[in-house]
Amino acid sequence: MAMLKAGRRHEPVTLRPLPERKRSHAAGWSLRLASFAPVLAIVILIAHNMEIVDTPNFLLLIGCVALVALLALFLVGVAFRSLWTRGTRGGQQAIWALFLVTLTLAPFVLALFAWIARPQQSDVSTDLIDPPLLSEELRTPAGGSAAQVAAQLRNGYPNLTGRRFKAAPDAIEETILAVGGNLGWTLVSRRGRIGADDELLFEFAYSIPVIGIPGTVVLRLTDEGDTSFIDMRARTDFVTHDLGWNAWLIDRYLKALDFQLIGIVEA
Repeated sequence: MAMLKAGRRHEPVTLRPLPERKRSHAAGWSLRLASFAPVLAIVILIAHNMEIVDTPNFLLLIGCVALVALLALFLVGVAFRSLWTRGTRGGQQAIWALFLVTLTLAPFVLALFAWIARPQQSDVSTDLIDPPLLSEELRTPAGGSAAQVAAQLRNGYPNLTGRRFKAAPDAIEETILAVGGNLGWTLVSRRGRIGADDELLFEFAYSIPVIGIPGTVVLRLTDEGDTSFIDMRARTDFVTHDLGWNAWLIDRYLKALDFQLIGIVEA
């Protein structure tokens, strides 16, 4: 019995320390880049709206913001793969980086969908045959023809048409200017005289909110005797695709004008 008891002695258990988990460098860099991208975007937007950075350089810098965010997103993927396969540390950093990258890239994703869904044009007119001309086109010898301008326009928005009002131009001129001012447009030129010319042209300057890209709206008021007809044209500068902005701008203006002139719009 003594021998059996002696054979049952338990050896002391030695606990070996677990290997220390390595930190994922990709997670750290993804968070750094993901934090830098929105800050850079805000600084660029402020600088552009304060006219410290011109629009061509602004578009270039915004493209750089998208590249930084995409690089951060790639590193997030590398970090998550490392966490899953090697058990490295840095999960919280990768999650925060993913959150910041999502916020930064969301406007770019929306812009991409609009780029695909909307007609690729940055110059929109309600009259594609005889569009209203901008002041700069009249000053340019090679570009002062309505036919030349019409040849460059596209019929991307066939439902966008002008308006006819049961009123003389002098009765609605003040309302036309007031509606433009309410939308934040600045009147830069006025061509034609009431009673002396059949057409009056009002040219406004605008900038897209937040991003501050400039554009021009020209409104043509045609005297038809007892009625007046309005055609509009909107153009965004420095870009080839306005993502549907100008068509929306014209439609918004005409609806606001309809509301202000209730009772004299001809059906």
